Parts: sequence; C-alpha cells; structure tokens
Amino acid sequence: MRIEHIEYFVETARLGSIVKAAASLGRQRSTVSMAIAALEDELGVALFDRTGNSLELSALGESILEDCHRLLSLHLGIKQRCLIGDHSQRQELRIGRDDALSETFWRQIILQLRQRYPHLSLSMRFASSDELPDLVRQQQLDIAYGLTENLYDPAEGLYRRIVGRITMRMMIAHNHPLSLLQHVTDRDLRSLAQITYMDSSNQERFHMEHVGSERIALSSFELVRDAIRDGLGWGYVPEPLLQLEQRDAQELTPLRHGLMVTGYPYLVYSRETLLSPARQSHLLSEVNDLVAQAMQQLGAQA
Repeated sequence: MRIEHIEYFVETARLGSIVKAAASLGRQRSTVSMAIAALEDELGVALFDRTGNSLELSALGESILEDCHRLLSLHLGIKQRCLIGDHSQRQELRIGRDDALSETFWRQIILQLRQRYPHLSLSMRFASSDELPDLVRQQQLDIAYGLTENLYDPAEGLYRRIVGRITMRMMIAHNHPLSLLQHVTDRDLRSLAQITYMDSSNQERFHMEHVGSERIALSSFELVRDAIRDGLGWGYVPEPLLQLEQRDAQELTPLRHGLMVTGYPYLVYSRETLLSPARQSHLLSEVNDLVAQAMQQLGAQA
C-alpha cells in the first residue's frame, strides 16, 4: 500500500467528498479518485458506498479507518525522527516574551519551530518586558523579546538587537463621544481615566505623563486593550493587538490627537551574539529570523 493512498482515503472519509478532499490536499480530483480506486483494488474491497454524488464509508471502510490513522501517525513519526538523525543532538530552547505581539503571532512561531525541529524541547514564558533581560541574564531563558521605551537602558552582560518597531496607537471605545471628534485635546483626555501599562516594579510605561487624568495601571498590554474596549478610559495599545479587534468587532477607535501614534523598538535579548557559529546560537539565530520575518508581515518594519 502506498502511504499517500492511505492519506487520500482518510481525508475523503473525514470530509465525505472526493472534491473536498482534493481541495484540502491540494490535489486534482482525478488523482484522489484514482488513488482510492487503486487502494480498493489492492485490498479487494469497496471502502465507500456510492449512490449518485453521495459518498459514505462502507462497513469495511469504517472498520479500517482507525488503523489507517495509526499508519499515518507512524509514518509521520518516522519522517520526523529521520529529519533530526542522532537523538543525542536534541536541543532545548527557552523563549521569553511580553504580550506586545498577539497569542496568534507566537502560536505561528511555535508551529514553525516544531516543523523545523520536531524533537526540540521548547518552552515559552510570558513576563513583563522589563523582567525579560534579567531572566536571560540569570539563565532562566535562552532568548527573550520585549518592547522598550528607552533603547539605551543598560542590559549588562547581554547581547541585544532591534528586531522591529511596534506602533502604539491611542485608542478609545468605539461608542465613546470622543471617538467622533476631529481633534482631541489634552483637556479632553483629562476627563477620562488613562489606561496604562504597569511593569514588574509597579512603574507605569508607554503613556502620557503630562496628562493629569485618573490612571488605571494594568500588568499586560492585552489587559490595557480590553479595559479600553470595556469603556474604562483611553490608552496606548500595540498595533498588533488591535488588528483582530479592528477587523472583526470594530470595538476600538483611534483618538485624533497630536500624539495618537508613537513607535517603540522591539528588542531581542540573549547571552551571546546570534552570529556565533555555536550550535545553540545557530538555533537562536533561526528563531530570531522567524520572529523578524513574522513582524515584517505584520507591518512592524525594523
């Protein structure tokens, strides 16, 4: 039996249609149809009951479906083990990050890393952006990513580099009256609470200090975004966290203020240069390339 014939059978059984299975697999309908016919000829049974355009698993097809799933799982496992070769070369990677970039962003990074390194032992830790350098320095993390207000803050003993820039936008709930103004002044802002980002030392960051409004300080950018969405006040939100909101719900609106847009560097921290020929550094360099490329796709250009 050819493994691709098993794959075509399983996908057709899952979707109940050769046409849908072909689209899912990126194959021609005739390719999938002939593969299933060849598998049926080899096994000497009908795997599907066909009535007009209707397609349902036969009793025999149903009985072997679970074992076909196991075959595909074994095949994938064999391929992955062969990709890494010697198991003594397994690696561990500990990544730290703040939440200026979305969960969806990091989910894609994890997926791509696992595809490249199927047996990589991977952990990812969320921390405030000001904590990340210390966690790398203390060897609790191998590499970390975070937004910074001051590019010249000391990071003694660490290698750091700008991966990209993240735009911060001054936002308010879409149904608030200030969202309709053509120009918002500091005086307008003082009538509302400013939602600010609070770091691990309880310092407020990424905010307007000269606007003496009431403050609500929160420990993550996602909490800041959600508090603004809930109508608790106004504040700055990283643009990557706004894309889903603006596309789907239109729950947040930019304020038309002279400082409605600001940009900050997004840094990577590691204990050694990412250009080192060492094996670990090569892995870290690949991780950093993935993050930089994904940020470019978001429009956060370096």
